[in-house]
Amino acid sequence: MKKFCCAAAIAIVLSGCVSAPSKSLDSGSTLQGKHVVVSQYAKPDFAAMTAGKAAFGLFGAMAMITAGNELVKSENIEDPAIEISEHLANDMVVKRSATVLPTPHQIATDDNPSSLVKVYPGADVILDVKTVNWMYSYYPTQWGKYHVTYIARVRVIDGKTGALIAQHLCKVEPTDPNDPPTNDALRADHAALLKQFLHKAADTCVSDVEQQALRV
Repeated sequence: MKKFCCAAAIAIVLSGCVSAPSKSLDSGSTLQGKHVVVSQYAKPDFAAMTAGKAAFGLFGAMAMITAGNELVKSENIEDPAIEISEHLANDMVVKRSATVLPTPHQIATDDNPSSLVKVYPGADVILDVKTVNWMYSYYPTQWGKYHVTYIARVRVIDGKTGALIAQHLCKVEPTDPNDPPTNDALRADHAALLKQFLHKAADTCVSDVEQQALRV
């Protein structure tokens, strides 16, 4: 029970705090013919949560993030927010005749809409996709089995005023609870299975966002 409570507490710490009530476009035509720019963020911390590290509380949480970041770097694991942004932007072009402006390759350090308008000027709307949490963790009842968690916030922001046009918080667990992988399986072959799950999470997020918020 002690280890279970510790694991739950660490999961909360690693998930971060974000408030993102859903807001849908008033109409799909809102994006029709718009000039869109895609925001960019630095790659967020990834947590590799194992039962052994969970026993050390917050010190264990730091170790999980260190281990996760090392895995992401060594295996060149991309932030799913990039894939989500590219897919959504492409669908805006195809389905809403939008124009995606060249990305200025400037990393946003502040996700406040008023700041993003200054960092990415000249667009009608800013497509802002940010990974809130990505990690894998063991099942408290099966310490040798793992599941992947991915959470992203997707926003469409008025490029002139910074007003929020649409917003959706995407929460995905792409792993099958009936057939969970081991830690070794996730990391094998340059983390091929982990990358597969993250790709699946990105696809699910795109579908959810388009159906529930963007009407694309």
